[in-house]
Amino acid sequence: MYDVILFLWFSCEMLYFVTIFLSAFLLFLVQPMIAKVILPDFGGGASVWTICMLFFQALLLGGYLYAHGIIKWLRPRNQLIVHACLMLLAITFTPIAVDTIAVESSPQMTILVTLLISIGLPYFVLSANAPLIQQWFSYDKPKISPYKLYALSNTGSLMGLIAYPFLVEPFITLQSQLMVWSAAYWCFVGCSIALIATLFVRLQAPKIVSDDSQEAERPTVVLPWIGLSALGVIALLAVTSSMTQNISAIPFLWLLPLSLYLISFIICFGNERLANRRLWLGVTAASLPIGMLLFFFASMFDIVVQLFLYSLILFSVCMACHGELVRMKPASTHLTLYYLAMSVGGVIGGLFVSFIAPWLFNQFIEFPLVIWLTLLMLAVLPISRNGKSRFLIRFGLPIYLAASALGFMLTNNLFQQYDVAAERNFYGQLAVKDVTVNGLNERRLVDGTTSHGTQSLDLAKNNEPLSYYRRGTGVEAAISTLQQQGPLNAVVIGLGAGTLAAYGLPLDSFKFLELNPLVKDYAYRYFTYLENSKADVNVEVGDGRQLLAGYTGGDIDLLVVDAFSSDAIPIHLITREAIALYVNSIQDDGIVALHISNSHLDLVPLVFGLAEEANLASSFVLTKATSPAENTAQWVLLTKNPNILQQPAIKKVTSSWPSSISKPVIWTDDYSNLLSVLK
Repeated sequence: MYDVILFLWFSCEMLYFVTIFLSAFLLFLVQPMIAKVILPDFGGGASVWTICMLFFQALLLGGYLYAHGIIKWLRPRNQLIVHACLMLLAITFTPIAVDTIAVESSPQMTILVTLLISIGLPYFVLSANAPLIQQWFSYDKPKISPYKLYALSNTGSLMGLIAYPFLVEPFITLQSQLMVWSAAYWCFVGCSIALIATLFVRLQAPKIVSDDSQEAERPTVVLPWIGLSALGVIALLAVTSSMTQNISAIPFLWLLPLSLYLISFIICFGNERLANRRLWLGVTAASLPIGMLLFFFASMFDIVVQLFLYSLILFSVCMACHGELVRMKPASTHLTLYYLAMSVGGVIGGLFVSFIAPWLFNQFIEFPLVIWLTLLMLAVLPISRNGKSRFLIRFGLPIYLAASALGFMLTNNLFQQYDVAAERNFYGQLAVKDVTVNGLNERRLVDGTTSHGTQSLDLAKNNEPLSYYRRGTGVEAAISTLQQQGPLNAVVIGLGAGTLAAYGLPLDSFKFLELNPLVKDYAYRYFTYLENSKADVNVEVGDGRQLLAGYTGGDIDLLVVDAFSSDAIPIHLITREAIALYVNSIQDDGIVALHISNSHLDLVPLVFGLAEEANLASSFVLTKATSPAENTAQWVLLTKNPNILQQPAIKKVTSSWPSSISKPVIWTDDYSNLLSVLK
């Protein structure tokens, strides 16, 4: 009997750590995995991750609410039985499979419904696991703080995030990833059932420390938990959106901010002394002007500098907020309420960034705003708790915040003074600006921080293609070459201002495939390229790759791939599978023109590698800017017939390939590595 009891004790001790670590590991491993599966269905935009994070936060709230409910209303042994049954039910939803469930005219709801059906119940069980195990641990060992297990849980979450880009994504296809994750989930359920069975014996007479105090349930205590948690999530999502809109919506740039977010929890709950209020208040205060600088001028910095500054801002805000959360944590009897309040804050933060901010603002104001609000809350909290605060916080910080807000508004007014129109939707931030460059009056379509089309406001010149599409560029050479062979059938992925329609001749056909309906609206309302074109012009709204896959016949003469979100090209449009689709869509003498101009990424070795692998003839066309009003344009032309690239119009503009092609890169739908194309 003694041997059996000893075995149960040691096995239970180990199972506490194994189950809480494994549940957190799987909880965060599946997030980038599922998001990447559905990313191409929504144009590869940065907002996909924001909506996914809202879903994960909502399920986390549901799991914490469930945990709080059964802890509050059920006896310990009944808690164990209920949770064991729910785990067994969740297994029936594995292996997980992801099928997009379309909700008409609402990409946000489509994502939420798709995720709910595919991963909802298994993720819900994982969400509830950490608070339940910590509560059961407090029953079993009332003299030991269960909050240390929260640091362990976040460590497991961090390991799950790190494992995905380095151990899972490079070596396992997406469908296999879902199967491997499901197998690991089965292991988690097995360990959890073993722990529950062991505790069912040990908790016959639970050793619960009584605490009749209602202090922790007062709004003055609970509301700061919610507010601080919400600010941390807003900072996480706002920084992620700001980073990905100018670089690319890929798992690496989702996981870096989320990793920093989790590390702040690990540090704060693992060693409270490292969450020094004065230190992180100072760092956050210093981050405010940096955040405003990035808001206006992020594209002027290279990727490494951007990542460092964004990371510094996010980490300082999270350390400040989560440090306060740790200092305000209640006794273990209110543990599930504490986590529930934090989860409510997380959902509020997700709702704010996903739905409220796009409705309130036509810019990504929430990025600098969350730094400002964090400082404001840190100024208020010490006063509201004990009525005491140092002079610098009580008087200096409010003055600093007021001056910062005034400076931001004045600067922003200067930036918006040229706006003709500005709106924001699920796909990003769009503006039309009238500017004067070198005495020339122009109208520009700006997505995020990048111009996506320019038109002269001089009526005598307003049908002349400008910017990346001007005469002498690779796309112009491809159009003129193919038009010499007869009426041109062109399909363009990415509309912008509709500049390419200006090249259209009678009997030509130009079909534009545009993901963002707002771009179509602006192109027709504020620019005249489409309506003045001599060609037959049509614009179809939807993801370019998906729409193109629905075409049959391979009768396209020219396929132009020019789909950018701000300065980032959607990854699923430059993969091995995408190139195969393009090649099958064009005629034998047709051309695929890829626009690869980019401030931060060198896409030349990628496109060169894909062309070589597909056995396509290719030409690189670099058209340098000759004045401040122009952009340096990079185009790559691909074709099945090498003779096409020897035609005079193309031969005249062809450039030598850069030296970077010595190390060609291949991306697939299953794997892409941002580091391989950094400039």
